[in-house]
Amino acid sequence: MEYYRLPTCHLGTNVKLLKIIFVAVLLHLSGSLQAKTLTVVLLANASTQDVIQKFFKEYSRDHPGNDFNISIIPYTALTAKINTMATAGEPPDILLVTTSYIQTFAEQALDLAQYTNGADLLNRYLPSYQAFVKSGDKVIGVPMAATVNGLFYNKELFQQAGVSVPADPDHIWSWSEFKDVVQKVMELPSCRIGVAYDCSVQRWSNLLYQANGRWISPDGKTILPDREAAARALTFFRSLVEAKLVPTSSWPGKTDAGPLFRTGVTALMWAGNWELKTLLGGGTDFAFGTTYFPKEVIRAACPGGDLLMGFRKSRNHDDAAKVLLWWAEPSTIKRYLESLGGSLLSPMKDLPVNYGKYSDYLKPMLDDLAATPQWVAEDLARPELNLLQNDLLDQLILFSTGRTRLEETFSEIEKLGSQVLQRSQPVSK
Repeated sequence: MEYYRLPTCHLGTNVKLLKIIFVAVLLHLSGSLQAKTLTVVLLANASTQDVIQKFFKEYSRDHPGNDFNISIIPYTALTAKINTMATAGEPPDILLVTTSYIQTFAEQALDLAQYTNGADLLNRYLPSYQAFVKSGDKVIGVPMAATVNGLFYNKELFQQAGVSVPADPDHIWSWSEFKDVVQKVMELPSCRIGVAYDCSVQRWSNLLYQANGRWISPDGKTILPDREAAARALTFFRSLVEAKLVPTSSWPGKTDAGPLFRTGVTALMWAGNWELKTLLGGGTDFAFGTTYFPKEVIRAACPGGDLLMGFRKSRNHDDAAKVLLWWAEPSTIKRYLESLGGSLLSPMKDLPVNYGKYSDYLKPMLDDLAATPQWVAEDLARPELNLLQNDLLDQLILFSTGRTRLEETFSEIEKLGSQVLQRSQPVSK
């Protein structure tokens, strides 16, 4: 019988082999457990950026293996920064963006409907905010906080003039009633400014929407499709400027409405809920309140706010989706808004947020927002409108200050709008 001898194994050799295997396993495990660092780009905002960063740290703590490299950029640098990163093949994993810009990045956006039920996710939000994050069948972002344009008034001046503001939505001023009220309060020697009105396309757009008009047709082919509605909005605002109810320091001076209102000699301010933090933080030495926007054909107030989004070609897009869906939890948004003290609004349906000292001031604005049709947000979210902002503002200033006629204004806006809209139309194959 033939026997085979087993190879001789020396103890020292076996120990060395085991060490090598052990080290290899450790290296493999450490590699798989190594923290992933997601790149996050935030917009500079002294009121929110620190709180947002704390929430990202909280996510890292509760989800080991996830870290964040956060950079903060000014709002004006947003487009250039993201385009540069995307061109280099390194878009951020997560971007804080505003309602004005999110649809600009729709094509590159991470579709959250690939990670959860898209319809259920959308249904968490108010109709206006669904419009901002919906792109075809895709869900491209997570609303964090809502803002809304609104109307402030100086209680002391109104009391001296013997004028009251609407107490409920059933007694909202018409445009003509609003103008009459401003004129009456301005008769007071102590009232030097009627309406401190931010010089911006969005602030003026409240009038266009209240007239039941829109900037761009639903099919994206026509600028100012309802000329009659646009004409009503243009001529009404011009009448306010001509009557010196809106000061030249605002239109065309572009002085922010907040400082003008805080002088105490201004009857009303046409701005938004973001002004409350300054006003209630010791920014005034007079009593003020908020009331409902006036209406023409419909009630409408421009919505805005902050959103988070991801990019489908980012290095860690799957992990980014998990973070974004964490931000989409009602409990996360509630804690975030209450951490800010209640100065920003909830973009979610039926979310019980404690707005604290801001509660009473926000009631008319929340009511205006709830009454605003969804198509207003769809119109505001169009990337073409964002591209036209500066040119449109120039035309609004020229007309409101009496330097152009209505037909000239329409003609110029038509020319500008057609150029942008034609470039955005899909090329026929």
